[in-house]
Amino acid sequence: MTMIPDELFDLAFEFKSLKPWKKMHPAQFFSVILPDGRPRFCQIFGGGTGKPALWIHNSEESVQAYLRMVHAKKVNFYTKVAYLVEQEAYILTFENKAALAPSEIGEIQDYLTKKKLKPSGSGFYPVFRVTTAQHRAWMYRDKADVDDTLLCLQAVMKRINDILKASNTSKYILDLRHHVQDRELAIPALVYDGSTYATDVASVVTDSQPKHYQPKWNDLQVARMKKAKKTGAIWVADQGTLPEALINEDAKMNEFGEAIKAPYFPEMLAVFDEASGELLFMETSLSDKDLYGNITKSLMSVIMKQGRPMTIRVRNDATEALLSGLCSKLNITLDRRKSIPELDDFRCDVHAQWMESQGFSEEEIDHELGKVFETAESVSKRLKSDRERTDMLESIADSLVEDPAATEEFVRYVDGKGIMSLVPDVVFDNLVDAVMLFDIDPSLEKLVKEEFRRRYYEDGYDEFDDGEDEY
Repeated sequence: MTMIPDELFDLAFEFKSLKPWKKMHPAQFFSVILPDGRPRFCQIFGGGTGKPALWIHNSEESVQAYLRMVHAKKVNFYTKVAYLVEQEAYILTFENKAALAPSEIGEIQDYLTKKKLKPSGSGFYPVFRVTTAQHRAWMYRDKADVDDTLLCLQAVMKRINDILKASNTSKYILDLRHHVQDRELAIPALVYDGSTYATDVASVVTDSQPKHYQPKWNDLQVARMKKAKKTGAIWVADQGTLPEALINEDAKMNEFGEAIKAPYFPEMLAVFDEASGELLFMETSLSDKDLYGNITKSLMSVIMKQGRPMTIRVRNDATEALLSGLCSKLNITLDRRKSIPELDDFRCDVHAQWMESQGFSEEEIDHELGKVFETAESVSKRLKSDRERTDMLESIADSLVEDPAATEEFVRYVDGKGIMSLVPDVVFDNLVDAVMLFDIDPSLEKLVKEEFRRRYYEDGYDEFDDGEDEY
């Protein structure tokens, strides 16, 4: 991560104090042109349109992606994903402390101490992110991006002050809502060379096609993706195309499309950290070169279609050797680590279940995984107990979807006692899937949505996408 200078924090708090979102709509664009001659296109979010934020689009394609989303007949999760894949922007938002990475917390606390400021209110902390096409947003890694953002913000604040003081803002901004049919947009620009300002116009062609591959998601995958956001940063890719691509070439599928002959299950899981841009790749202790070669080939294909991480962290020599060529070709940092603590426990649990289902003995499981549990005997007992509890909870969730009487009793009980927060994850996750996939009782749907927001979103904004968002 690159250090954020105090000047950027100064400008961020100045931006927040002016509250430009009270006068501007996200569809009102203006541009700044830096010494490199390249226009950056700016839009401001906030107020009724969500959290206060400044977007500085670094390319014409990024603006075109926004326009495609705005002009879509129905804005839902799919159109948003298509937009996200095309984004190239510097982003300034304001978040609660829980949304910041530890390094960011240290930086902002040092700044607040120097300025003798105390945090106050929700969404107090300024957060800087950068996103490029086919990549997810992450913290700044390149000092050049920080320098560009500083110049952009200086020009942006000059333009915002002009807009807030003006009775007629048409010479400073272009309202895209009034130019829906235009094939080319002329966006007012402020030219800034670091010391002096001048005016100009930046052009954007509107009728373009998406440049990058658009992933296809079904409703169940959407639900899984949304639930994964409970961490604020982690995406577990166990329901998308990635695990399908990692299945061995001679794998067989059952009637439900599930693999019945495939590599060890942990090979099919990857975790993506949006804050750091890291892909945590899970491997077993095996050194089967055919298996790893297939994974490398498949992973290359998926990454090039769905977006590249900044870093791939691996744990053993075989994977490091096989992924080195891929990482070099795609300019990805390959991070060799002997252990990834955040994955070890989960990996061992999943691996033990898979091995037992394949008929491995307790001794073989213990030998393969090491001394994971207290005794080898505890493996089967623990798995049996977990399975029984999971089966019981899943049957409860199924009955709530299928049996109106059970639904009515459940809603009356949890609503009256205020204990929706105590519903186990297995039941609640199935209920979230049901909301996405079926027409369920409206009172139950309302409870699930409210609990979803409480569990996974601390800021209170409605992020449960029902396809009816307005932009």
